Amino acid sequence: MVFMIAVLTNMGLLSAIRHTGLSLWLEALDRCVRKKLATVNADPEVAQALLNRFDRAMADLTAVVEYLEE
Repeated sequence: MVFMIAVLTNMGLLSAIRHTGLSLWLEALDRCVRKKLATVNADPEVAQALLNRFDRAMADLTAVVEYLEE
């Protein structure tokens, strides 16, 4: 994981994040993960549990981003 972050940093990810609103990154993350969750091959209860956890995480991240963008 550390290596992947270092590679992304070298590719300019940190610069891109600094010049793009956090809410846009959050929206992209939400769209990407929901797309992946839609294709999860699991029991319906497990898939729903994953979606519920993701929804809670996104709500927390949204609150943090809203605070930071004030």
